Amino acid sequence: MIKSLTLTATAVAALAAFGAPAMAADYFAGKTITVQVPSGSGGTYHVYCQLVQRNLANYIPGNPKTLIQNMPGAGGAKTASYMQNVAPKGGQLIAMIAPGVITTPLVRKVRYDARTFNWLGAPAARAAGVFFWHTTGVTKLQDILDNKTTIASSGFASSGSIFPRLVNATLGAKMKIILGYKGGGAMNLSVEKGETMGRNNFLSGFTGVRPTWLPKKKIIPIIMYGPKSSSPYAQGVPHLGDLLKPGTMEAKMFRVLNTNLEVGQAFYVPPGAPKNVTAILEKSFVKMMDDPEFKRRVEKRRVEHAPVYAKQIRGLIKAGFDAATPDVVREIKARLYTKKSS
Repeated sequence: MIKSLTLTATAVAALAAFGAPAMAADYFAGKTITVQVPSGSGGTYHVYCQLVQRNLANYIPGNPKTLIQNMPGAGGAKTASYMQNVAPKGGQLIAMIAPGVITTPLVRKVRYDARTFNWLGAPAARAAGVFFWHTTGVTKLQDILDNKTTIASSGFASSGSIFPRLVNATLGAKMKIILGYKGGGAMNLSVEKGETMGRNNFLSGFTGVRPTWLPKKKIIPIIMYGPKSSSPYAQGVPHLGDLLKPGTMEAKMFRVLNTNLEVGQAFYVPPGAPKNVTAILEKSFVKMMDDPEFKRRVEKRRVEHAPVYAKQIRGLIKAGFDAATPDVVREIKARLYTKKSS
């Protein structure tokens, strides 16, 4: 006689918990993960996405295949909107945020909210600034305060447009931002050919793809923002945060917008992705970032390795949005998001 076996709710829960790791380990087996670049090729956004695409699968249970895909448009807002509204939620599409788009929902109607994204981590948070070509005669901050200049940028919502506009609004610079360039490679070519005089970029945006430009003084840093850098190329270059008097509206505007750069080259999956899938990807991302071999591979590409973890990213975004009080948002809108500001 075979005795029947009745499982209690506790036993069922225990068995389910016991079986969960095995299911998680098999989830990505045989699948393909696409890493989406929020710009064209030729710049360090593509470099970081390529590094993640080529390495992350080594740390994900099931060892999935990976692909890379570029989606330029609107300074990265096109990718963010796609990830919010269209992208599949199963963890098979990962995107990197274009830094400027994080705070855009504060001041413009867009179809995404970065606070809802499932953050995985950022291989680096990078110092950025405005750089001018060596033949333009622009060699110091006073030059862009006294003279009209032009700089190349991608979209209105990109950090390459927002931060030069912030310098204009807070310091009285006279930079005209020329929009429409499809990625860092196109902007670099514009500056080199003399179509524009300079561009916003990360320091490692040049060391990663134009490694001779800074040491040979082909491109000259004029003002910096974002995380402060110990790079020799940043020494003696004024930092916007240091030029603004604490407590002033200008300093408050900078505090909110600098959030875009503090989070770094951050990767995420869409809102609505299953929590267990997001947990697998976040854990795998941490293992990748913390691996000395990954650090070596990043530095071999001549870009920075300065990880920002998912919890930190969420905290930085929350703090930035909390600092965006109604009066600060009004000023940002009025001084940076009008036709006159561009």
